Amino acid sequence: MKNKINNFFRDDIHLLTEYEIFDSTNMIKLDAMENPFELDINFEIIGLPSGATSLNRYPDGDCQSIRNKLLTKYQLDDKKYDAIIGNGSDELIQLICLTFLRAENIVLCPAPSFSMYKKISQVVGLRYEEVPLKNNFALDIKLMLSKIKDLNPAIIFLAYPNNPTGNLWSKKDIEAIIKQSNGVVVVDEAYGAFSGESFISKINEFENLIIMKTFSKVGLAGIRLGYLFSNKYIIKQINKLRLPFNINSISQKISEISIDSSYLEDQIEEIILLRSSLALELRDIKKIEVYDSKTNFILFKILEGSANEVFESLLSDNILIKNMSKMPGLKNFLRVTVGSKKENNLFIQSLKNAII
Repeated sequence: MKNKINNFFRDDIHLLTEYEIFDSTNMIKLDAMENPFELDINFEIIGLPSGATSLNRYPDGDCQSIRNKLLTKYQLDDKKYDAIIGNGSDELIQLICLTFLRAENIVLCPAPSFSMYKKISQVVGLRYEEVPLKNNFALDIKLMLSKIKDLNPAIIFLAYPNNPTGNLWSKKDIEAIIKQSNGVVVVDEAYGAFSGESFISKINEFENLIIMKTFSKVGLAGIRLGYLFSNKYIIKQINKLRLPFNINSISQKISEISIDSSYLEDQIEEIILLRSSLALELRDIKKIEVYDSKTNFILFKILEGSANEVFESLLSDNILIKNMSKMPGLKNFLRVTVGSKKENNLFIQSLKNAII
């Protein structure tokens, strides 16, 4: 591991140790003050195989089974790379920020982007700096590289595709950012399943690269489970800040089942088709500007009138979308998630009534 990354870790990182949990397989387990009487749960998920898990015992503290399945799925060598499972991506963002928590450290991010990068950075006490995107929401790569040189950030967050704009940035630009950075670069692929693009294959080229993903956008938002990949050295340091047993047994089991099934992947393909249809219908509506999306949402701008008024009109029809107008750089913008065909049709009709 290059020394320049070590310079950004919190001062006490090498004094901390990971919480050790012994493998209790086939053992008489008397170490964790658990109720010894079995309390098992069997559950069925429509479209997925049934499952079962025990509730009287603590969950697998290392999420070993999920980690193994994910490393296999993404063809990552478990001798070089590892994963951390988090209670949603939010916990993973927090863990990264805590790992690099030093008074002089800076977090750098394009703007607009996912709001939790800024919120979590500020909550833990890191200085947060933004680089505005261009008018078409592309990266201003010259300004970005200049800021990296001037600020020497410990962490850079890059949403790929970006939320809330929905677009994919140039891979060449992102690689330039990773190469220029002395700290870690987190490529957040929360919406990657809808884009057909990923930086997973680049993880062996850049030792400062962290790839973050989640089950939330692909059908399992209710189990709150995200994951990240990096080389074993970085994972080991981040893992020292993770609290034990952070993922419950049911969420672990459901995520394992989903990895072994193509059910959610089939739904993703359907959502991509629905996205295309929805975008076409939106572009037929005058007085709005629709932006290309590689996610499961579409960003659009109200060209005449007020986004706030349109938002309120949709609400009166019991249709809830996201009003982005208060976000810097997104005045008069709205964002709609791709729904079912029926939901999309109702939304389009309500939007037309609101704009005319």
